[in-house]
Amino acid sequence: MEVLGRATQAVIASRPRTVLVIGGTGFLGRRITEEFARHGDGVSVLSRGQHATAGLPGVELLQADRTDAAALRTALGKREFDIAIDNIAFDADDVSLTLEVLNQRVGHYLLTSSAAVYAERYVRRPLREEAADLAVRVPVDAPNPFHPRLGHAYGNGKRAAEQVVRQSTLTWTVLRPPVVLGADDRTLRVWWFVQRLLDGEPIVIPDWGPGRVFQLVWSVDVARASYAVAAQPAAYGKAYNVAQAEVYTAESWIEAAAQILGVAARYTHIAEDDLSRVGLPGYKLPIAGRPFGHVLLDIGAIERDVGFEPAPESVWLQDTVAGCAANPPPTDSAGYDRRAQEVAAAGALSG
Repeated sequence: MEVLGRATQAVIASRPRTVLVIGGTGFLGRRITEEFARHGDGVSVLSRGQHATAGLPGVELLQADRTDAAALRTALGKREFDIAIDNIAFDADDVSLTLEVLNQRVGHYLLTSSAAVYAERYVRRPLREEAADLAVRVPVDAPNPFHPRLGHAYGNGKRAAEQVVRQSTLTWTVLRPPVVLGADDRTLRVWWFVQRLLDGEPIVIPDWGPGRVFQLVWSVDVARASYAVAAQPAAYGKAYNVAQAEVYTAESWIEAAAQILGVAARYTHIAEDDLSRVGLPGYKLPIAGRPFGHVLLDIGAIERDVGFEPAPESVWLQDTVAGCAANPPPTDSAGYDRRAQEVAAAGALSG
């Protein structure tokens, strides 16, 4: 099912543009590449060549490590682009080098940032774009709800990357998605829930405080949003939150996924401090739990400016959950090797 915003429909009729997608063959980047290519734009993808380009007919592959200045210059040559989408810039250096090499040879630069730029997220009102303090640098050894493995380096890097963009002389737009999901998500976060729901046993939900809600974003909608703002004057010099309209708790997320799968939503609660007592030290939910925290975004600005509307739950959740179940990954989800312990803990808690 195709869901198009008003701005997207208007732009389709315009001339084909030259488009560069940096990081355009992986999970999210591939969706962005496909979105521009299917509308007739001439797309070049810059990547290290680690993912196959099969199924991307007519797309030019430029192979280079974006952190290698010499390789980047060689790959890009003297090409000029109407639009560049930087999908894998993680810090200020990534952006600075890319803009230096492109050297004003791009009409509109789009940076895929992250909702992790909001260092202060634990509020009861939706966060508007102006709430991000890009000068904040959180100690990297503090727990990071968006990217535990990298600590706060991830959020710090995204804020620094946005600062470089704002200080440049290029025409720019920034997109800030929360956790990005899709049927083929390589992090296996969707599969974590699908695999457990399909085995019919309860899921343990660690309680970590009242009022915790979150939003997600479908990879297809990030691609659609990129297309909607591309070369749109109303979006120049602005940052936009991009997320699905639905807001979830851990319970409602599990129930929504279970309904798609046609199974019962079984879960039980436990205080985080008691996880070790029931044999589950370090246990966490990959979506809806403390690793990703409370994420509540105001998504009205991008609709007001360019007419972008996210797909409804009936479209994106069906695609994501049912698609994952129909094509399960070849490996188990994180922690599934101790699923028996999870089930035993759930039984003890319920009893």
